[in-house]
Amino acid sequence: MTEYNDNDNNNNNINNNDPVLTAVDIVDQQQKLEKEAQQVLPGKFEKCTFDQGYIRQALYSCKTCYPEEKDLAGFCYSCSIACHADHDLFELFPKRHFRCDCGLVKNNNKKGDNTCSLNDNKEPNLENKYNHNFRGRYCRCDKHYDPDQEDGTMYQCVICEDWFHDRCIGEIPSELEDFESYFCCDCTKKHPFLIQNPNNWMSLGISNGDEKIHQWVTPVTTGQKRKLDQIDIDDTINDDHETNKKSKEEQTDELKQSSSSCKQANYKENENVQVFLREGWRSHLCQCKECEQAYKNHQIEYLLSEEETFEPEEDEDAGKSLMDVGMEHMMRMDRVQAMESIMAYTTFSSQIKDFLQKFKESGEIVTEAHIRQFFAEKRLQRSNSKY
Repeated sequence: MTEYNDNDNNNNNINNNDPVLTAVDIVDQQQKLEKEAQQVLPGKFEKCTFDQGYIRQALYSCKTCYPEEKDLAGFCYSCSIACHADHDLFELFPKRHFRCDCGLVKNNNKKGDNTCSLNDNKEPNLENKYNHNFRGRYCRCDKHYDPDQEDGTMYQCVICEDWFHDRCIGEIPSELEDFESYFCCDCTKKHPFLIQNPNNWMSLGISNGDEKIHQWVTPVTTGQKRKLDQIDIDDTINDDHETNKKSKEEQTDELKQSSSSCKQANYKENENVQVFLREGWRSHLCQCKECEQAYKNHQIEYLLSEEETFEPEEDEDAGKSLMDVGMEHMMRMDRVQAMESIMAYTTFSSQIKDFLQKFKESGEIVTEAHIRQFFAEKRLQRSNSKY
């Protein structure tokens, strides 16, 4: 329970509006922090991923270590905790072909003052690629992302891995809301062969410039493009049912036949095209000889198969309280170490109770300065006892 003390005599160093926390409040806060840590930090953070090379992994960027706009760097999950726990971080989510930058200065590719505590033997990461996400900005609107203020949905482009606001994309029809993946218009400009004739796995959204999508192009049954409001949903469902009834051999033969002819769609050069993909879309991308070579030339062959994303090893202690972890560690000690630990804990417990008893008797509020002074004196006593 939070209380407020109006006694000026006992609060010379405290603002009257500062909340006073009881021991129960502190225990409740600790339990809340432990639950949050279990959700946010479920994996072990003992090893930096640098030695694994360029991999797809969740990344973080540190504004504290790299305050300048030109200094772009990304860190692995482990380093974000072990080296930057109390820093101002941007969560970047997974990005491919990236090696941890922790401890490196990016503007001149050398080691900086902020060394990596998990791996101090690093060389420059010449293959890493960066964008405005590393400064906390996203989407074509280039806005900073604030999770506390953001009330919409954001979608990640499979190719550039930037994130886009639904309000910037445009109103997505209910029939397409269950799409799995997304190509942004900048990426379809760079890789136009990815824009294929709509099918059961792919739909297109067309816009002009940076405007929202004004036209939707969806699967057809007659060989001609039709707008969304012209689609007979029952026809699409029946098509899917008929496909499921076909044997695996028939479906394989159809895929072989379709791969011999290009599925690329034509569109106007002044139009921006965004692509929305349903589950299973990778196996239905055009793989004719021309497109197959284009994937290699454009270095986006990763689209043809499911990508592997590095996940940290699960921490078996996640979700346990500090007391539980401490007790388990004590159980692994030999008898002599365990007894010495218990005696040390008992002594410390008695000392801090005696320290707090004085405040209880006088009615004085315990401040942060008092606690810091208590531990400083104990460290000094311990240091002097060694000599």
